Amino acid sequence: MRFKATTAVLAFIVCLVAGSAGAATPKEAVGFTGTVEGAVKSAQPDGSSFVLTVSKAEPDESKSTVKDGGPMVGKQITLGVRMPRKDGKPYPHPDDIAYVKSLKPGQTIRVKVFAVHADPRVLRIQAPGEDVAAPAK
Repeated sequence: MRFKATTAVLAFIVCLVAGSAGAATPKEAVGFTGTVEGAVKSAQPDGSSFVLTVSKAEPDESKSTVKDGGPMVGKQITLGVRMPRKDGKPYPHPDDIAYVKSLKPGQTIRVKVFAVHADPRVLRIQAPGEDVAAPAK
């Protein structure tokens, strides 16, 4: 009985941690490298990542393992910042942190992203993105 209770508590903690980190990378986006466009759902206050609801995805055919961006449309993806190394230790890129902190929910953006080689489920921005003008009505 104690094992079941411990397992349940650990599962609950994992769910809490995963939920606070953002949306899990949908299988359609694992290994994606290219350009995505969409609406910002939320951004971490520390500027480390943000969640984007994809409205358009254009894979880089030479680098992406995802060859069709269509299935990504409507999915929520979490995008982290670049992590260059200094003295052998990774640190968040300051330009990316400032960019993510500037994002507002509902804002429509376009940004180039890449899948991390060590873990293709992790997607990061290649540089700060750009606002997408709202279409005229």
